[in-house]
Amino acid sequence: MTRLAVFGENLKYRLGGAEKSTFLLTQRLAELPGVNIVAVSGASPRRHDRMGCHGYANLDEIPIRKLRFRFPFLQFAINSRVVGDYFRAREADLLLANGQAAPMAINAFQGRSIYFIHDEISLNIHRTYERRLWKRAKFAARFLLGVPFFLHYRRENARAMRKAALVVGNSRYTADRAARRFGVSTVVVYPQIDVRALSQVQLPPVAERPYIMMVGDDEVKGSGTFRKIAAAMPEHEFLAVGRTYSERRERNVTFRGFADDPVTHYRSAKLVLLPSTWEEAFGMVSVEAGALGIPTIVSDRGGLPETVPSRELVGDDY
Repeated sequence: MTRLAVFGENLKYRLGGAEKSTFLLTQRLAELPGVNIVAVSGASPRRHDRMGCHGYANLDEIPIRKLRFRFPFLQFAINSRVVGDYFRAREADLLLANGQAAPMAINAFQGRSIYFIHDEISLNIHRTYERRLWKRAKFAARFLLGVPFFLHYRRENARAMRKAALVVGNSRYTADRAARRFGVSTVVVYPQIDVRALSQVQLPPVAERPYIMMVGDDEVKGSGTFRKIAAAMPEHEFLAVGRTYSERRERNVTFRGFADDPVTHYRSAKLVLLPSTWEEAFGMVSVEAGALGIPTIVSDRGGLPETVPSRELVGDDY
């Protein structure tokens, strides 16, 4: 029996694509004969269950502290001991870790580990994509206050990269950047998406799908760009889907919250846009939409171009 521990600070929560893809990967691994999986996630009184949780069969939780303000590297330093103590005592044959807290676990774990990277912080890159001056100034002030903790994180993360038996990127973009920055060998494992099942879903005819849609409520996801496109195309209907959105309408844009079944919103979409402005590691939305037969246009950012079948669907001037 192979004992596999899967760790992520927010592993159990339905926060985004990283957590979703890790959950789906874990479900696939659990189907292998002779594999016993224990999922390990952070637990914090500041984390609310209203965002939903993934249904892991076996789940351990480590009590971690979430800071009210955004000082991620100070938070890393504060939680390193409790996470490290857990994995120093953990008896497992293999550890699969991802997210910002992964170095805490990998550096303490006594066995072989796999480092699954899917964001820029895991590449020791911390920057803002905000265009507003006051937002940039706020980021700079917080960054300067946290420089010692960021340097500590960089050292621990580089050590974890070199200690891991395998470094996995969720796209060629992340894998290639990790190889260049840390001098490690990497492989690519794309997020687990059941393309075959999605391709069998019958959507209404295109004429009955009125919306040009995007998923995401952050500025870095391109929400501002999306609104500008909608304003420039008043003859079309637009649909913005995001975790923080409530049902409302502004001119020709309809806003809706997430649904348990992601196909729910795709059923009314004739076109999907991913107008991200940050170096997004991968785009699960564009793969899902493509599997459903909905054309998708993505920004030329990060791993997004890898998720569409043609360069004609990539916006160079994002």
